[in-house]
Amino acid sequence: MKKVLAEFRRFSRRVAAIKQARQIAKDIRERRQDAKAGLLPKVAIRVTGGIGDHIVAARFLRDLLAAAGPLAFDVYSPKREVAAWIFQALDAPVRCFNERILWDRLRPDYVLSLYVTQFAVVYADTADWQYLSEHAPRLFEICVKLEEFRPRIETCVQNHPLLDGHLGRIATFMGFARRNFLQGMAGIPYGGDMLALDTDPDALVKFGLAGKRYITVHNGFDAEFDKASLTSTKVYSEFSNVISQTKRLFPDLLVIQVGTSTSRPIPSADMNLIGATNLRELAAIIKNSWLNLDNESGVVHLASCFDVRSCVVFGPTSLEYYAYPQNINLPPPVCGGCWWVNEDWMNRCAKGHEQAPCMSQQSPETVVVALRDHLSAWYAEEQDLPERAPFVDADGATSAEPRFGTRLVVDGMVRFVLGTVGAWVAIGQLIA
Repeated sequence: MKKVLAEFRRFSRRVAAIKQARQIAKDIRERRQDAKAGLLPKVAIRVTGGIGDHIVAARFLRDLLAAAGPLAFDVYSPKREVAAWIFQALDAPVRCFNERILWDRLRPDYVLSLYVTQFAVVYADTADWQYLSEHAPRLFEICVKLEEFRPRIETCVQNHPLLDGHLGRIATFMGFARRNFLQGMAGIPYGGDMLALDTDPDALVKFGLAGKRYITVHNGFDAEFDKASLTSTKVYSEFSNVISQTKRLFPDLLVIQVGTSTSRPIPSADMNLIGATNLRELAAIIKNSWLNLDNESGVVHLASCFDVRSCVVFGPTSLEYYAYPQNINLPPPVCGGCWWVNEDWMNRCAKGHEQAPCMSQQSPETVVVALRDHLSAWYAEEQDLPERAPFVDADGATSAEPRFGTRLVVDGMVRFVLGTVGAWVAIGQLIA
C-alpha cells in the first residue's frame, strides 16, 4: 500500500509539473511577442549549491541589474524555498521554480538562460541574440563578455564540480575571490557584500535574545554534498574548547549555537538552536550577532550580508578564494587547500589521515588569541571599562588589553615555560 501511495504522489507531482511548465512557457512566449509593449526581458537563471552559493549568485544578479538595466528573473534551483527567500532581496520581479523538475523542459523557451554557480555562463545554443541586441543591448554586451571569458575556464565548466579547486586558483591568480569572480567574468562592478535579506522581527524575542549582546557559533556543513556523512573535513572539532577558554577571558560572553542537521552540539555554548530556526529567524539572529565563529560555510556568507564579522577556521577549502577580507581568517597550520583534489575530499582527508591535520592541528589557543582582540573592544564597551595601556603579545602585536588579560598573560607564560622544558633537558644531557 505504501508503494502505491508513493507512486501516486510521484505521478501527481509529474502532472502538476507538466501543467506548471505549460503555463510558464505560455507566459514566456507572450512576453517575447509583446516586447514592444515595454515588458521587461525575462531571463532564466539556474542556480545550484548551498546557501552561500545562492547568496553569491544573488549579488551577481543585483550587479547585473545595476549594469544592464531592469530585468525580470525566473530562478530555477534545487532549493526553491532557499532561493525564494534570498532572491526576493533583488529589486526586480523574481519567480522561483524547482530546477530538477522544470529546467530542462523550459530553458529553450527563454530569450536568455544563464547558469550561475562557481562561474556564470550563457546557454548560447538557445539564446536569442537578435532579441537581446535589439531590446536589451547592455545585457547583450555583458553576455558577449561572458562568452569571451568562457574559454579560459571551459575545462572547469565541463568538469564542474570536479575542477572547482582549479577554478578557484584561476580566479585568485586573476585577482578575484569567490565573492566577486562572477562580476569579474562579466566585466561589471562588484556592488559589495551587503544584501538586504528578509529577517524575522520576532526572532530575538522568541529565543530570549532581545536586548542581549551575543556571538554565534556554527560547525555545520552542506548536507547536499553527502547526506550519508555525519561529519566533514571542513568542520573544526575544537569549538567547545575555544569557547571555554574565551569565556575565561570574558565570563559574561553569551554564545549561541546555530545550525541544521549537520551541526553537532557544542557543550560550552550557552544556547543550542540546532534545527530550531527557519531561514528568516536564523538571519535575524546572525544579523544581531557581534561576531560569528565558524568553519568555512554558508553561514559565513550569510553574516557578510549584514556586515557581521566572522572568525573562520579554514582547512580543505581555499582561504585565498573563500575569505572575506573583513573577517578573521585563520589559515590551516599544515596542508590545506585540497578541495576537489578527489571526489570525496569533504568526507575523508585527501592524504588518508584519520583526521584531516589541516583542522585537527589547529590549536584552540590560536583561535582564542585571534578572537581576543576583537572581543575585547566589544567587552570594554559593554562593561563601560576605562581605556588601558596597549597590551603586547608574544608576536609583538599591540592591542587593547581585555579586562581579564592578566590571566591570558599568565597562561602564556606557563605555556612558554612548559614548552621550553624539553630544550633545557636536552642541553643538560649534552653538558653531562
